[in-house]
Amino acid sequence: MRIKVEACGKKEFALKLRIPGWANGATVRLNDQPELAGAEAGGPGYAEIRRAWQPDDFVDVDMPMAARLMEANPLVEEDLNQVAIQRGPVVYCLESPDLPPGVKISDVRIPADINLLARFDQRLLGGVVVLDGKVLARAGKDWNGKLYREVPPESFKSVAIKFIPYSVWQNRGPSEMSVWLPRD
Repeated sequence: MRIKVEACGKKEFALKLRIPGWANGATVRLNDQPELAGAEAGGPGYAEIRRAWQPDDFVDVDMPMAARLMEANPLVEEDLNQVAIQRGPVVYCLESPDLPPGVKISDVRIPADINLLARFDQRLLGGVVVLDGKVLARAGKDWNGKLYREVPPESFKSVAIKFIPYSVWQNRGPSEMSVWLPRD
């Protein structure tokens, strides 16, 4: 993001920039200088630049948006041993239309070392950033009306899928969706 000063007085003033907690490794540059001159910490999550500004001064703020696996506090029992995916401030989900035929959401496991690639998909709702990656999927087992059964040996295969922002699910017809998925 770039903030440009177009007009200002001669008096010194502070520009305070909110750096969100998800922006690990954020950098702030003033007028293309490698390090931010005159910046002082303005409290948790803020960068402050106090100076006498000039027209055409500019500040660049770079906030990395790497996809990250997030876990819940262990006291949240429903999410124990599960992860959610977050990129910047956006939480992603897995929706059934994005799975290969025969694979259900309940069959998917997220590898701890999953490599997620952000990609702009213009065909999805006019344009959305999706995350492509490979997950582990087990062969779906038919329960044949049973309520309980002995745990069968499991074999997992690697399948390519995409995650979509949670905010845009249920826009492609009836589907299943999950934010929290078991971690391998």
